[in-house]
Amino acid sequence: MSSRFLPLLLLVVALRAFAHSEGETPPGGLLDCEHPPKNMADALPQQVAMAATVICMPSAQIIVAREGWVWRFPGSFFDRPSIPAYSPVESRAEAGGRYFTAFNATEMSAGEIRKLHETFSKTLATYSDASPPARIVKLVARNDQGYPMDAYFGFRSQSEGWVALCVPDCTPEFFFLIKRQD
Repeated sequence: MSSRFLPLLLLVVALRAFAHSEGETPPGGLLDCEHPPKNMADALPQQVAMAATVICMPSAQIIVAREGWVWRFPGSFFDRPSIPAYSPVESRAEAGGRYFTAFNATEMSAGEIRKLHETFSKTLATYSDASPPARIVKLVARNDQGYPMDAYFGFRSQSEGWVALCVPDCTPEFFFLIKRQD
């Protein structure tokens, strides 16, 4: 009796697998990194790509330290910061594997850097730089739900700096240090 249903079972399994072959994220499901959604962005702009990279996990796409770089929270050498695609506050209400659909990086002007330095000095207890960094790159990352988040990559030099993640507000717990390890 059970052998008569085997062809039907195989057909159902094959159709279900074929239905998800387009790489779409099922609602409330996990992200299929082997067959990603067509609109998933998988490369960061070159202004930040030397210090960061994007990885895919079933729960979300995540921006992490590129090989050769160390990211850490001030006062901690154990916790490793990352920037998941579900970071925007608005995205947390809906279940499912979140992913990035677009990245846009902008080099900030000297005036914008000075102004941001002054703002961070007053509002972020974890920001301790006495002077503005040499450069700041504003990375705007948009996720699959259309929500943006801003990540400011401040570089004191080619090998050292910080990141302030604003989702939507810049807060001390979303500020971390970055450094190249040679």
